[in-house]
Amino acid sequence: MKRLDLKQEGKILGFGEIMLRLTPEESEMIIQANKFNATYAGGEANVICSLSMFGHDTKMLTKLPSNPLGEKVIRDLKSFGVDTREILRGDGRLGIYFLEQGAGLKNSEVVYDRKYSAISLAKKEEFNIEEILKDVKVLHVSGITPALSDELFNFTLQLVKAAKERNIVVSYDSNYRAKLWSLKDARRFMENVLPYVDIAFLGILDFKNILKYELEQEKNFEKDLETLYNQLFKKYPNLKFAASTKRWVNSVNNNSLQGFLYNGETLEKSNKYTFDIIDRVGGGDSFTAGVLHGVLTGMEEKRIINFATCASVLKHSIKGDINMVGIDHVTTLMDSGVENIKR
Repeated sequence: MKRLDLKQEGKILGFGEIMLRLTPEESEMIIQANKFNATYAGGEANVICSLSMFGHDTKMLTKLPSNPLGEKVIRDLKSFGVDTREILRGDGRLGIYFLEQGAGLKNSEVVYDRKYSAISLAKKEEFNIEEILKDVKVLHVSGITPALSDELFNFTLQLVKAAKERNIVVSYDSNYRAKLWSLKDARRFMENVLPYVDIAFLGILDFKNILKYELEQEKNFEKDLETLYNQLFKKYPNLKFAASTKRWVNSVNNNSLQGFLYNGETLEKSNKYTFDIIDRVGGGDSFTAGVLHGVLTGMEEKRIINFATCASVLKHSIKGDINMVGIDHVTTLMDSGVENIKR
């Protein structure tokens, strides 16, 4: 098993777009809604805010519009203790996405309105990499931001390479969004970024659809995932950990979840949890934050994957994209299960 070469001091940096989320009240459809609940979040920001809730020193890199919406995002990030000094302000708008919550047999659906967002218009010359990375020990990126423009595609790779030159641990979550780019473009980015990644969040569909890995004979989820991770680590020997989840959709409002963590030699799995859903968005980001927390604090690997899965499970009971739970909430579920009121 490979060990993570981690700096003792430094921040965890997230790079990505932050958006305004508008959600109709009481599971209404968008076409019938006259009122929307507003929250602010993004894939990478969700991870960073969750890590702040777990007590880590964090900061966020993005570009926001020079208007009150941009100021609101900064205020919200600061409320979690996230360092916002590297955030750029400028032309463009704050991207929006509308979330139509599923109910009964109606699936949840996302409608994007993000064209001409400030981050999508950003140029790589605007970012001072030396200044951005000087106090960083971990960089977290995903496949969302490089899908927004060729400029961000290239800058994300430049940032990751610069991080590795400075002995900064790189975390990468595929986070494929079919509404943003093609599988071909996603594959081109992934194949370029993976040689610099230490911790990868990739599931079976990423292997099949993006990386075009094939299984000679599909056996079961766990064995197939271990086979694919084994192939991945042979091709990219820089990798230290890979993780993903398996989800069972019992109904729109009730799912089961199990997490998996691979260390280059063995695949650990969490307990399987079944739960009702208040808000599913951000569940994957909560899992990512849980894995990173466990790895960075030196947890035993079985506990890492149970911690991450419990963090994700708890997020499903919280409205908004960001997981609001702390370490105690997660460890209580891990070690004691569901309890009566804590007094």
